Amino acid sequence: MNILPRDKQVEIGTEGCSIRAVERMTGIHRDTIMRLGFRVGVGCSKLYNSLMRNVRCNRVKLDEA
Repeated sequence: MNILPRDKQVEIGTEGCSIRAVERMTGIHRDTIMRLGFRVGVGCSKLYNSLMRNVRCNRVKLDEA
């Protein structure tokens, strides 16, 4: 299995464009970009779930989606 170098992974994650645009700019296939995005999302979810414990909240402000 080929693994992207860390600097390429960071470059993909910080582009802020569509997947196809990142594919054109970096030359990395969109399936690879999607897999990296999924792995980053899972890692963020685990980090958030481990850090956000026993948070007291008196008010909640919601905005329409």
